[in-house]
Amino acid sequence: MKARTYFTDRLGGVSSGSYSELNLATHVGDKLGDVLINREKFAQMLGVEKSHVYYMNQVHGHAISVITPLSDSTLAPSVDALFTTEPGRALVVLTADCIPLLLTSDRAVAAVHVGRKGLVERIAVETIKAFHSHGIASEEITATMGASICRDCYEVDLPMYDDVVKQIPECATTREKHTLDLISGLEAQLAEFGMKATIDRRCTYEDPNLFSYRRDDATGRQASAVVLE
Repeated sequence: MKARTYFTDRLGGVSSGSYSELNLATHVGDKLGDVLINREKFAQMLGVEKSHVYYMNQVHGHAISVITPLSDSTLAPSVDALFTTEPGRALVVLTADCIPLLLTSDRAVAAVHVGRKGLVERIAVETIKAFHSHGIASEEITATMGASICRDCYEVDLPMYDDVVKQIPECATTREKHTLDLISGLEAQLAEFGMKATIDRRCTYEDPNLFSYRRDDATGRQASAVVLE
């Protein structure tokens, strides 16, 4: 088997909704009918039946849901990673500044939501362990990060900065600037397993073609998806 990945931006959706773009999130105040149209369109882009497209209720934790043939795609689990060994299932992570991480191998795939809290909770590490539990070694896994907020734009207050940097030193910039480098922090966690990611370096905050919660507050979510074929 092989894995296929897909990344959206904010362009190409229906025009009647609150955001007038390809918003794929149902929880951000957009018109539900428009979001469902966009999700149907996204399933067609993926070449997957919409009943085989799985979303998450992302909660900034470290829980993982394993998608099986019996999993109901209408019930989004409250987790931050989806994992499957089943072909023909599309696993989706929605973001608007956090890092969408897709992990692929010939036998399993995962979609991971990595924000500041998820990075501290080591959700990526827990997901890699799920591959290991299925007999898939780290060297068999390919990591891809979609677009996220960059180290120059993700400003937090100083106590939060100090707390995160204490736990993940690679996230540091300077205390004067107190912005966090989540990408470097995630790279460091992947490196624990000898893994190096392909990274989309576009900044969601800076790029008007991408949704950014930090920039716009009320906004949609782009999708990153992976399918095992």
